[in-house]
Amino acid sequence: RSTRTPGHLPYPSTGFLAQRQDLVSMGAQQSGGTTSPFGPYGGLLPVEERMDEGPERLATLGAGEAADMEYEQFIKAKMVQRKMFLAENKTIVHQCHDTDIIKVGSGSTACIDGNQAAAHVAYALSDIAFIYPITPSSPMGEMVDEWAAQGLINCYGQKLSVTEMQSEAGAAGALHGALKTGAFGTTFTASQGLLLMIPNMFKISGELLPCVMHVAARALAGQALSIFGDHSDVMACRSTGWAMLASESVEMTQHQALISHLVTLEARVPVQHFFDGFRTSHEVNKVKLISYETMKQFV
Repeated sequence: RSTRTPGHLPYPSTGFLAQRQDLVSMGAQQSGGTTSPFGPYGGLLPVEERMDEGPERLATLGAGEAADMEYEQFIKAKMVQRKMFLAENKTIVHQCHDTDIIKVGSGSTACIDGNQAAAHVAYALSDIAFIYPITPSSPMGEMVDEWAAQGLINCYGQKLSVTEMQSEAGAAGALHGALKTGAFGTTFTASQGLLLMIPNMFKISGELLPCVMHVAARALAGQALSIFGDHSDVMACRSTGWAMLASESVEMTQHQALISHLVTLEARVPVQHFFDGFRTSHEVNKVKLISYETMKQFV
């Protein structure tokens, strides 16, 4: 029963809880003063304001003491995460329904999946990313978006600029435009979404623009929709002029992602780095992370 309005982000891109009061005030004005117990946009209310919610109000909305206590713990966890980001510039990694924080230092290891391995390198070595979610590549875009929102600094001493477009066609078009201005960009996609990018892929390769596209390969929809894993999507791109690099494991995905970014910078040939959707994109393995310091040595 949130009063969240379309096109409005539940959290500010910077400041997180620090700007919460401004968001609550603005939401109350736009919604005529009405709020849910969890904020005007389904977000977090300051503790003082939430204390004003009486049992009758909470019962009407289906929220009781248990939900209130659970959200209190959620607030504390987010505050701790924010302090760790500001203090040590750490990478946040999602695993199922849990959230873990790992420091990408030299020699550190983590249990991650293929999507996380590719996103880790893409964030470190890109200036800009245009994304649009499509299974099974969605977590890559989601992670780089959250890292940027949390203020993570990449190898270039800046936050990655992340923009979600209206479709994969829009993401490819915006990526092409950004590359023409001299930015080093990346995107993530799969299946039908990859097919929507083909027209711009010809332009990007024809103009010799350095770029890396990370693809969690998935079957194309033929006589019926299919989310099975095969390479029919990436094989449809063989004539676009992009170099194609395949990975078969989580650790290999991390290494090949790094190689892809270095190759495209050196050769000015765009690279399509792909791996099996679900089988590799969602397989969790313990891998040794390549630190930002190590990546900087190659750039």
